[in-house]
Amino acid sequence: MEQESVLRTFSLTKLYGGVPAVDHVSMNIGRGEIYGFVGRNGAGKTTLMRMVGGLIRKSGGGFELFGCPDADPKEYLVRRRLGAIIEAPAVYPSFTAYQNLEMQCLAGGVTDTSVIPRLLERVGLAYTGKKKAKDFSLGMRQRLGIAAALVGKPEFLILDEPVNGLDPQGIVEVRELLKSLNREEGITVFVSSHILGELSKLATKFGFIERGRLLQEISASELEHACRKSVTLYVDKIAGFADAMRALGVKDYRVISANSAEVFAELPVSALAFALRDAGIDLLRVIENDVDLERYFIDLVGRSAQ
Repeated sequence: MEQESVLRTFSLTKLYGGVPAVDHVSMNIGRGEIYGFVGRNGAGKTTLMRMVGGLIRKSGGGFELFGCPDADPKEYLVRRRLGAIIEAPAVYPSFTAYQNLEMQCLAGGVTDTSVIPRLLERVGLAYTGKKKAKDFSLGMRQRLGIAAALVGKPEFLILDEPVNGLDPQGIVEVRELLKSLNREEGITVFVSSHILGELSKLATKFGFIERGRLLQEISASELEHACRKSVTLYVDKIAGFADAMRALGVKDYRVISANSAEVFAELPVSALAFALRDAGIDLLRVIENDVDLERYFIDLVGRSAQ
């Protein structure tokens, strides 16, 4: 059964002075996913989020929210199921956390303010009392912004760089909050971040964007498989290599050339050397490979530029 889409874009495009900031992007975010949007500054992440959030107009293409086309006159009704923080959380600095959420309720037409204490508890701000938002730490302001985005009980949350500028503790707090919202309340999350290591701990699916073009969409499990640890072996000959791997019980490997192969297994180098020697192969050099999300992205961008 096909997964329900919360957001689908179809060749979505935004031009500034004839230059594409978002260039024919077709992407899909399924219900229940945490979609990590990966790209450098100026790659088009914020621009795409602003179009989906209704903050700027598209130049071409289109998108659907919960199956409703953006050109549909009733699309504004579907948008009520969306919460967003794009660029920076809108916070009233002279108001308390509670007063900020009261204002958000007023702006969003939410009449039941009994949700406020629960939201403050949810984001870890229930203790702030009469403390003004201007005296909050950056992490507290980000969590307040997330609480404001949750006032309307959204099913879909768009967050642009929610951990940007946070200290390690603040990053962990926001990460755990988003995982909790996704796991316990079923909220689908679309999140961008420059801190790729953090996204790798959070996202269930990734989209890579460069110069406005979507390079790839990949699930977390597929990415984990692509980034799994391996060793590259340089040998005097490849004949008999399969026999050596069979003797070691290794099935996951690939021959690269007549003098090299990659093995996806954690084995002592001595065991590899002995097995190869028994197969009549001399081991010349071993290189350990450990590809993380950042390395994967850099390699992907490099391949796209060729």
